[in-house]
Amino acid sequence: MNQKLLFIINPHAGKGAIQNSALGCIDIFVKAGFDVTVYTTQKPLDATNIVIERAAQFDRIVCAGGDGTLNEVVTGLLQHTDRIPLGYIPAGTVNDFASSLGIPKHPLEAAQIAATGVIQQVDIGRFADRNFCYIAAFGAFTNVSYTTPQAQKNLLGRTAYILEGIKSLPHLKPYHIRIETSCGQSLEDELIYGMVSNATSIGGFKELTPHDVRMDDGLFEVVLIRQPKNPLDWQTIFNELMQSKGDSKFLLRCKASKLQIFSDEEISWTLDGEFGGTTKKVEISNNYRALSILTAPKTVRSTD
Repeated sequence: MNQKLLFIINPHAGKGAIQNSALGCIDIFVKAGFDVTVYTTQKPLDATNIVIERAAQFDRIVCAGGDGTLNEVVTGLLQHTDRIPLGYIPAGTVNDFASSLGIPKHPLEAAQIAATGVIQQVDIGRFADRNFCYIAAFGAFTNVSYTTPQAQKNLLGRTAYILEGIKSLPHLKPYHIRIETSCGQSLEDELIYGMVSNATSIGGFKELTPHDVRMDDGLFEVVLIRQPKNPLDWQTIFNELMQSKGDSKFLLRCKASKLQIFSDEEISWTLDGEFGGTTKKVEISNNYRALSILTAPKTVRSTD
């Protein structure tokens, strides 16, 4: 008997190009031996709800959309005790999670991996009572991904994020932050940015993360940026970020499986490119190898 596959599509993700490739993706799934059911998302959290309600009826889930759609599907999958494999067809503007896993941007190539690839277990983040696939961040530029107009994203792609980020420079403010990590590190400082990530690409830039990132080791990569004192410090910060090395004048880096973050005032967070709420205190933890996702064989690392 053929296995059953639920194909969840966000038709508005990115430039909406997935609409031109959906039939080809379905054909690939059918040729691989799947009975395919298609669902197009209609509103926010639609993907989460459909996965919670119907995932147990299927042998595989495949989603086509951006990082926000992926986050919704993963959130739904984590409600099930069975490890239902997930295939991902990146159709957003940047698609950091797919890039980190070596999943190609071309929909039909990604669909082939979703149908016939190798299952890899990857870590998923937990932010208070919410999940994130690859990043939780606060401070400078973190609101750009969800405040940039969709029409501008469709027209300019990643450049739209950069332009929107430049516009926000005059309004940047530092936050007084205290951080405690599971490995015993403690920090209290004035910070303009902080990210807790599990990816090799952030905002389309591979230089922002260390070279030794593993997505299945139970550890986050943490990057914190201290407040610059003058405009010239921005060049120093940029140079330090591009070097992807250890601590420096403005940058602090570490790895941790759990963090507690405290601030004097409520700060806004971004989870996988979407608004994650505001809070003065949050615990972020690593859900070790919680997600089973289809990747190309060459991207799978040996496990312990």
